[in-house]
Amino acid sequence: MKIAVVFAAALAVAVAREMAAPLLADDELVINEKTVNYINSIGTTWTASAEQGNAFKGMTVKEARQLMGVLPAKPGMPTLPRITHAGKNIQVPDEFDSRTQWPNCWTMQQIRDQSACGSCWAFGAVEAISDRYCSFGVNANLSVSAEDMTACCTSCGDGCNGGYPSAAWAYWKNTGLVSEACSPYSLPSCDHHLPNSTNPCPQNEYPTPKCVKKCQDGENWAQARHYGMDVNSASGEADIMAEIFQHGPVETAFTVYADFLAYKSGVYVQHSNQVLGGHAVKFLGWGVDSTTNQKYWLVANSWNVHWGDMGYFKILKGVDECGIEDEIDFGTPKN
Repeated sequence: MKIAVVFAAALAVAVAREMAAPLLADDELVINEKTVNYINSIGTTWTASAEQGNAFKGMTVKEARQLMGVLPAKPGMPTLPRITHAGKNIQVPDEFDSRTQWPNCWTMQQIRDQSACGSCWAFGAVEAISDRYCSFGVNANLSVSAEDMTACCTSCGDGCNGGYPSAAWAYWKNTGLVSEACSPYSLPSCDHHLPNSTNPCPQNEYPTPKCVKKCQDGENWAQARHYGMDVNSASGEADIMAEIFQHGPVETAFTVYADFLAYKSGVYVQHSNQVLGGHAVKFLGWGVDSTTNQKYWLVANSWNVHWGDMGYFKILKGVDECGIEDEIDFGTPKN
């Protein structure tokens, strides 16, 4: 019976993939009833909703593309050493959640808000870095600064106009990062996908904050920096699971298609052929959906708790959905 259920679920995904959500013009709303109704009518593994609020509410396809902050790779960007866990005989469970594995690590429970800025490349990095200070037992109370990364890392890209995850990890190792207490994120929190909010995100992104090398908590900027000891990358389902299981969350990037912005629950599978750009997020763990029997990755987004499933989403695991298994970036904090 279980084999039949798995086959039926796989067949449903395959059939649905042969269909695609309607293409949208650049001046059309990126979240609209046309897309939502299509997703919810084809019997896929996830549900969509237009009632998610203002990050993309009223935003056109063209405007939404500006917030996809992972830039295409170019020559000269840092290439992190690629490692593999093959041959180490690491036994991983069918389901794993970093939040329960390290329950005292409060940053693993946190959903951040990049605001109207294409700084996902920075947020995915500082979120996983903060988690690893705790999972490695270095500093359970440290949350490193997304402002420092976004505003001050000139080698990482172009701030709110996008950046490179690998460069963010290299910056942590070579230059270090201050804490959020020293340099809190200066862009105002705004409500992604929250209907009738009094705190909506603007339709156009904010400019990159200025790099102000002065701590707001009284620390000395130069002495307040926290460093990575080494930074690496990996790819593929087995190595990603082994790395998270042993050491904690990692950063990954994937291609965002237009239907993803309307995600509400379930295991996301691409049903649009319309690319918006690249987006970086944090891998927390994995599991098997009890309804559809689909394997999934558990992912934390940085569009605050009002988007998706309380700020999280699940995405199909083991098939490199939207390129999300191509490369993960991670590192070891320095004591």
